[in-house]
Amino acid sequence: RSPSRGLGDVYKRQPRHLSARAAPATAQAADPPAAPQPVFDGPKAGILRLLKACSVANLAFSVVSSPAAVVLSTAGTPTTRLLMMGTVVAFSVSTTALLHLATKPYVVSIHRVAPSRVSVATVGFFGHARAREYELAALGPAGSAMLFANMAAADGTSFYVDPVGEVRDEATMALVRKAMERKCGTSA
Repeated sequence: RSPSRGLGDVYKRQPRHLSARAAPATAQAADPPAAPQPVFDGPKAGILRLLKACSVANLAFSVVSSPAAVVLSTAGTPTTRLLMMGTVVAFSVSTTALLHLATKPYVVSIHRVAPSRVSVATVGFFGHARAREYELAALGPAGSAMLFANMAAADGTSFYVDPVGEVRDEATMALVRKAMERKCGTSA
């Protein structure tokens, strides 16, 4: 893995099929499927990825170091030390969970994979890119109680498309914006 690998690199990987080695050369001469075309990039993707990775690392550190802190600490009674470290771990768990809940719908990129199909990428719990494909007809305005959401899919997934994001394909983004204004599952 390259250390400079970004969220857009999720779409550059091609699956490697075992049958491709054994197939004759004529079968491999077929045109590969078109690569997804970038439509939108969220401006806060990098900082959000770093923030989530640091939050999870902080959580892991507090969980791993708490038993050592309880054993090695000489301040107070054992019960006091346990309560102190329990509070530190509980705070770390709660802040990581709340950060994930608040930033889960943030769209880091949208790619067009077919004329009426887009791939919407968000940042996962550990800061990795998580992409899902949707038909444009399956996207609509956010109707959930999710605090930061302005788009939803017919399966109930909420998204937040940052209005100051970089639009790379204005025509497809216009279709996405139109989808955000109509009811999920309708084509008009």
